[in-house]
Amino acid sequence: MRELPRTFEFHAPVLHLEEGLINHYLPLPGDVADALAAAKVRRVVAILNGRTHRRAVMNRADGTRMLILGEPLLRDIGARAGDMVEVRLQADPDPDRVEICEEFLEVLEQDAAAAARFYSMTPGMQRSLALYVNTAKREATRITRSLELARKLRTHTLAGDRKAKEE
Repeated sequence: MRELPRTFEFHAPVLHLEEGLINHYLPLPGDVADALAAAKVRRVVAILNGRTHRRAVMNRADGTRMLILGEPLLRDIGARAGDMVEVRLQADPDPDRVEICEEFLEVLEQDAAAAARFYSMTPGMQRSLALYVNTAKREATRITRSLELARKLRTHTLAGDRKAKEE
């Protein structure tokens, strides 16, 4: 990944996707998308309405690029569909970083088999699994999800594991 020559600043509307599971996104201006693609940047630090979030740059079927916005992020930045968002982007200096809540870390420390499998996965897969635990509001729910996820990691019963066995 090459270093970006600058931080990109622009305004973008929160748009709603009609297809798939993704609901809201910010389209990236063509020049920004081209510069990110040329620098092989896939993850960015995005300052949206003054709030910092790490995001992946995603491709759309029509060739444009976007940042996906979930409901919690929209609440955090005080925006909804149709609103304009102030955006500052720069390449993520630690693109493989995975945020893992304390409860899940504790469970992984106690379950060597689950931890070995989890840490052997790609950062993207780790992020996806950790998000399932991290998004729970209550500590008790994070603990329950952590234990459930560790069991599935250990016993190879994640949704993707079932697909692999069927093939």
